[in-house]
Parts: sequence; structure tokens; C-alpha cells
Amino acid sequence: MKIALYVHALAATGVVRNARLLAADFHRRGHDVTLLTALPGGEGVAGVPHHALLARGDGSRALQKWRAMPRLNAWLRTARPDILISAGNHGHLTALLGSRGISGLRRLYRISNDVRRSAAGDVGARGRPGRALMQRLLVADADHLVLVSPTLADTPGFARALAQGRASVIENGIDVARARASAAGPAPHPWLSDTIPVILAIGRLAPQKNFGTLLAAFALLRRDTAARLIILGESRDDARARLLEAARALGIADTLLLPGAVANVFPWLAHASAFALPSWWEGSPNVLLEAMAIDRPVVASRSAGNAAGLLGDGAYGLLVDPADPEAMATALRRQIDPAMALRPGARIDAYRLERVVDAWAERIARFDRVAVP
Repeated sequence: MKIALYVHALAATGVVRNARLLAADFHRRGHDVTLLTALPGGEGVAGVPHHALLARGDGSRALQKWRAMPRLNAWLRTARPDILISAGNHGHLTALLGSRGISGLRRLYRISNDVRRSAAGDVGARGRPGRALMQRLLVADADHLVLVSPTLADTPGFARALAQGRASVIENGIDVARARASAAGPAPHPWLSDTIPVILAIGRLAPQKNFGTLLAAFALLRRDTAARLIILGESRDDARARLLEAARALGIADTLLLPGAVANVFPWLAHASAFALPSWWEGSPNVLLEAMAIDRPVVASRSAGNAAGLLGDGAYGLLVDPADPEAMATALRRQIDPAMALRPGARIDAYRLERVVDAWAERIARFDRVAVP
């Protein structure tokens, strides 16, 4: 089977990490796989060719997508893959419009994030009509949809596709042994070897991640509890400066660290007292799986994709309302206390990578067994 796996860029995101894992497994199983991106650069996969549609990454992301579409169409006409997999929501528009008129091509869209964003209120409202239209177009165009979380089936179009057998749910997983091996070594920052508890959060410094509420919760916690907060993640605009300004206004700037993105999050997780996932919305958050693999006590938003399912509805970690900083502070206070903390334990065994790649392999095999109309 000849497979083209598309993402916008090989950036440090959960979507890209999952795309690399899929590409590596498809290659291991004997498929002819190419990683396709709009932008050049980034870390690829050993043994898997990487083809960038654009020579440069200048201009806005919207402009990059439009420029990539005709180049994707030309590449598909020449390479003639059997399947085009668009691995994350940011790549779907390019994949959908760039694959027009390619006969015999199967299109599979991996729905990697919540398109409704209803829990976020005004934060998620921007672009909602466009996302709703995109959802309808994907449902109409796809040979198959893969939803990374059962919660995504709350979207009516995706629910209908599931009922029709044109969609399936394959939640994300993690290579537990590799995660634990990657966590070995000394603490990557002096705070993490000190006696003061450290709360760790990981994610792009973007409104979706709801770090503003986390800062408010941390400020409440700091009224009676010594603690520090580290947020790992890239800032694409002035988000870092705005978070620092908010921290200064809350009086917690000296206990907040924003180191940016790091190549290996596992030593940070291993030495943290607790992990926080305050997101307004997610799909199937890789960072939560990473924290669970290292057995960190977790505080997660109920609206963060399948976080409630991953944590057994609160049996393996604490779930909170993402709009309630007081509840978040109370949960954090418990989770940084070794005598009270609720740990995930062996819960991660239900989300091992082997289960995920086997499910994807079966999905691809079904394409192979059904003739192209």
C-alpha cells in the first residue's frame, strides 16, 4: 500500500508526534510511506522520505496553506499514492482542496481536536462558523474519518459518520517503556531538585490551553502553600509576555518559569510534583498520556478532550471545571501533597502504543480489501 501522510509542518506538536509514530509503524509493516508537509525542515522518520511542498516557510499560515494546495495536487498526480492521510486539523483544508480530481485516491482525515469548542465560551467562538463548514466538508469528502476521542462524536456530523461506518475512534497511545527511559537523568532545572513542590504544565502558549486560569489558580494556591509553576511551550506571538504580565499582576512572577519548548519533556515530568492540564478543549491530549506514563499526579480540565476517560472519571487523577480557578487551586493543593495525591498508577496500560498502531493497521488493511469505486 502506498501511503502519503500529510501534516502542515514537522513542528513540536502532538499531531506531529503521532504522525511520526504512524509513519514509522506503516514503514515497519512494509507500506510505501511518504511524509508530506507544506513547510520544509523538522525532524522526520528514519527510512521514510519527507517531501516539503514549499521551499520556504514565509508568510502567514493561511497563505502557506493556499500556496501548498496546487503543489500537493501536482505531487499526488505524479506519485499516485493509494491513500492520503491528513493527520491533524490544521492540514485538512490543504488536503481536501489539494487532492481534487485525483482518481482512485482514498482520503482519510484524522480529527485531532474539538471543532465545536463549546466549553470555551467566547474563547472558542472565533471561527466557529468556518469550523462547522469545514466539518461538513470533511464528512462529505472522506472515505473514512478517524476520531482521536469518543468526545468528538458529540459533533453531529461525526456521529452520523460513525453510525454509517464511515468513521471510527482510535484514541492516542504512548510507548510507555520509551517514555520512562527518556525520563532518566538529573533534574533539568534547579527548581525540580528543590524541596518546594513544582507544578508542571505543557503546551503552546495559546488561548486554547487556558494558562490564564491556571495562573489565577496558582495565585490562590500560593496564599497558603509554597509552590512553583513551570509551563513548557512555544510562544508564537506575544503570549509569553502577556502571561508574565498577568503573573506580575497576581504577585506570582517570581514563582513562574516559562522556559519555552524543550526536546524531551520526560525529565521535567519525572521531577515535577504534579502535572496540570487546564485546556478549554483538546482531542486526545498526548501530554496527559506522557504524565500518566511517568505516574505524575494529574489535575485536568473536564473539557480537555478525552481527559475524563483517560483518568477514569476521576479515579486516576483529579478533574476540574476549566473556568473555576478555586476548584483548580484546591485540586492542585491535594496533588502536590505526597500523602494525599491521587496517582494514575497502572491506568496507562490501557493506552499503550501497541493498541493504537494495531488499530491503524487494521484500518489501512480494510482499505486494501475494498475495491476503489
